[in-house]
Amino acid sequence: MELSSPIFLFIFLPASLGLFFVLPGRGRAWGLLAASLFFYAWSGPGVFPVLFASIVFNYFLGRALGKRPAEPIEPIGPGGSGGSGGSGRKALLAFGVIANLCVLIFFKYLSFAADNLPWLSGLGLEELAARTPLPLGVSFFTFQAVAYLVDIYRRSAPAETNLARLALSISFFPKITAGPIARHAAIAAGLTAPKPSIDGLSQGAARFVMGLAKKVLIAGTLAPLVDEAFAQAGRAGALDTPTAWVGLLAYGLQIYFDFSGYTDMAVGLGRMFGVRLPENFNYPYTSVSVQDFWRRWHITLSSWFRDYLYIPLGGNRRAPARVYFNLITVFVLCGLWHGAAWTFVVWGLWHGLFLAVERAGLARVLDKCPRAVSRVYAVAAVMLGWVFFRAPALRDALAYLRSLFSFTVSGFDYYQMTFLTHQALLALALGVIFSGPVAPRLRSLGDRLFGPMPAEALRCGLILCLLAVAVMQIAVGATTPFIYAKF
Repeated sequence: MELSSPIFLFIFLPASLGLFFVLPGRGRAWGLLAASLFFYAWSGPGVFPVLFASIVFNYFLGRALGKRPAEPIEPIGPGGSGGSGGSGRKALLAFGVIANLCVLIFFKYLSFAADNLPWLSGLGLEELAARTPLPLGVSFFTFQAVAYLVDIYRRSAPAETNLARLALSISFFPKITAGPIARHAAIAAGLTAPKPSIDGLSQGAARFVMGLAKKVLIAGTLAPLVDEAFAQAGRAGALDTPTAWVGLLAYGLQIYFDFSGYTDMAVGLGRMFGVRLPENFNYPYTSVSVQDFWRRWHITLSSWFRDYLYIPLGGNRRAPARVYFNLITVFVLCGLWHGAAWTFVVWGLWHGLFLAVERAGLARVLDKCPRAVSRVYAVAAVMLGWVFFRAPALRDALAYLRSLFSFTVSGFDYYQMTFLTHQALLALALGVIFSGPVAPRLRSLGDRLFGPMPAEALRCGLILCLLAVAVMQIAVGATTPFIYAKF
């Protein structure tokens, strides 16, 4: 069930909100849990047991980790080896992390492994992978589960003693499809007894509608431009340079407004139900380096990799060569997290190499450059990387890159007449404008010009207009699935 689908907007969401406002006290949490489990089961009854098993497994393993005493460090010297004590917490954590990752590997990477490891090809894994449906949001709830166990092990968060609360934390329907990756300790208090409020409902609804407009009116409108450009890249010599650049610009805007639109919808839904979800974007196309980009793009994922992989590998505390290796390793795995294909591996390697080069000295050069130069560099690096992210295969990505710099123009007339409609050009223009912090500045300007109350009334009118236009687009079927829903 897509958050932008009619059945969600006009049936599931009103019913869930009505239930939430009618139920008393702690009953609201049970209502949210029931709604979340129903939402997940809607994606396919065959994958529901996977989520259920993950919740139960991590609940009991978390309780066991929380009860084990910290492992004492034996003294070095006669009678002591300097090793860990015998409480078994580390082994228990390793078992939990491996078990969670095995679920992810089985459902997401089985086919990829069988295709690339010859010794697996005779085991019938390809057929098994083809028959196995991918559970909704498996990458997101698996990472949340791993973070939950590691936080208990580090004593930075207590083990959850309420199975229903952990179940709601993992399955909460606004975020289960495509994040943000919310750590249990950060949202547990809000899930204990979520309270409805008029402010939360109005602010959350406005945020939800803004996200819906981003997804439907900008990302959805740009999708045909992107699809046609990348389809031409798969046909030898068919893609000309102007089409390639327009398609790449459209994709950079499409994926940003699609994913940040989903995050706005998820955060807005959370506010409507009295739960504060973490922010996931901070105008990433205003970045001045690739490192800065990853502080602003998919913030909850980059912070997860930093806290649970990069720092345990040694982070910045090792020799420079090891730090560069850590960066590249983390981002190759980040690429694989996004999808089981070599294109995602290369995309992760691309970002890892840029981060290593920036750490080696390029960052100091960028600090001395004018802001405009640094931003052009960062956006160019990110946009060229999107080619690998979007292309169906490496050969298509390489063909697309060649077309970007082939300086051919034959074929652009057809693309311009067929796909660059007035609506598409308007979406491109709005995408470029609102990829920067224009909206908060307009809000501040409105408050100064009209005063808080009239400005708020104007904003409410704008929100209602955006909702009406977005619903009309949905009604005529002019929508596409969320890009990150497949991860």
